[in-house]
Amino acid sequence: MIPTALYLRSSKDRSDVSIEAQRRALTQVAQERGLLIACEYSDTVESAKDENRPGFQQLVSDLRKPSRGWSTLLLLDTSRLSRRRHISIIFEHEAEKNGVDVIYKSIPDDADPITTMLLRSIMQAIDEWHSLTSKQKGLSGMAENVRKGYRAGGRAPTGYKLELVQTGVFREGDEITKSRLVPHDSSPVIAKYLSSRAKGIPRTRAAKDAKLDSPSTTLIGIEWNALTYAGHTVWNVRNEYGHDGYKHGVKRRPRSEWIIQKNTHAPLITESEAEAILAALNSKARQYGRVASPYLLSGLLKSLEGKAWEGSGDGYYRLRNPVGRGKFVNAKVLESAVVEQVRKDTSSDEFIGRLVAEARKRKLPKNDAKDLRGEVTSVNAQISRMMDLAGQMTIPAPALRRIEELEEKRTGILTRIEKIERDRATDMAMANVNEAQVRRILASLFAEAEGQENALKAILGGMIERVTLDPATLLCQIAYRVEYRAKLASPRGFEPRSRP
Repeated sequence: MIPTALYLRSSKDRSDVSIEAQRRALTQVAQERGLLIACEYSDTVESAKDENRPGFQQLVSDLRKPSRGWSTLLLLDTSRLSRRRHISIIFEHEAEKNGVDVIYKSIPDDADPITTMLLRSIMQAIDEWHSLTSKQKGLSGMAENVRKGYRAGGRAPTGYKLELVQTGVFREGDEITKSRLVPHDSSPVIAKYLSSRAKGIPRTRAAKDAKLDSPSTTLIGIEWNALTYAGHTVWNVRNEYGHDGYKHGVKRRPRSEWIIQKNTHAPLITESEAEAILAALNSKARQYGRVASPYLLSGLLKSLEGKAWEGSGDGYYRLRNPVGRGKFVNAKVLESAVVEQVRKDTSSDEFIGRLVAEARKRKLPKNDAKDLRGEVTSVNAQISRMMDLAGQMTIPAPALRRIEELEEKRTGILTRIEKIERDRATDMAMANVNEAQVRRILASLFAEAEGQENALKAILGGMIERVTLDPATLLCQIAYRVEYRAKLASPRGFEPRSRP
């Protein structure tokens, strides 16, 4: 019989398969396939979004040992391993390199290698989709809390404190509590500072008058919370932060995406004061180019001479004229016409054919991850030596600082490995893509972006090189990033005009 290891994982989701149920199912599979269970690795109530799971980390460590005592790994399905495709790809590559077969109960054992690979890819994609969907459900739950006047998590802003509220709802015997804001002893100081800022009094002077001793960054953060201090619960303000910084390069989302539930707690300032503070902050942010543009075609819309049509701030695109006031085009009418044309173009056989041809031209990059993994091994050895050294030192601070530096270096290398593996997997998928897959992907992209301006703007920016609008003839031409051009006639309401 072939010696086999089991990996079991349950999540925080109460509807997830329990560890015991997984063990029973996999024991039956092992008996049916002539596998001898040699050991078991498990993680209880652990997320599959990352690798920081004790059982998973021990599994990876043993996987690399020739003396591990098993040559097959058995799992219930691909989501047990991870809900992130790049983690699954890296792990399966590591398993193959060390002579370990990874078997999923959910994939038929009589499937040919190509079908098995395809099924794994599809299931891993579904796992990641499920993870993102779960995240969206969590965010929806937070949004619902906000609409009911509760906090969506986090600390109370300066000047307030959190008060727990009994909901009368029980889960697994424990009553669920929510939190809301109530004034703190420091609220009069914050109120005085914000009222001064609403009147245009400089930040340093306003803080001094209110006897508020805080750094400038803290004061700015207080000001951005102006609507909260006006008695409203505000959520969904900040963009997601990743390895490359804030999404779209800006810290805060457009005001239209904020969720604001009014009059949920005692205000420290009036709403008009809060709006005055936010207007001043936005004016300063625009001065330094830190505000996301609400115009879909911003940066894409050009004249025949290559000059940019700019958002006017009141619903029009403007082409400046050094002599007169320039030309103005209704933004919503133009954007609607362009989006409709893009939808039409990207669903055409010609466009999809050209896109597939471009995708298949991509050359697979060299896999540099092997050298980087060697660097990780070296750094791990250095960390181990420094930890031994720290244990022998009377004052271990210098060694601990060095360990921290090495940990940071290792994290950076692992991030690069992750990117290489992810990019390579993407390139491999692109090299084998077909027209039916591209058609489904494009349709899905537009469907998911429905009603989400930032998502739609990102899609257009990824597909379109530029949109040329002739101010004289109103002929609009879309230049895509693949070899394809589309002309768009002037629809009604498209004509340039003066602002109302």
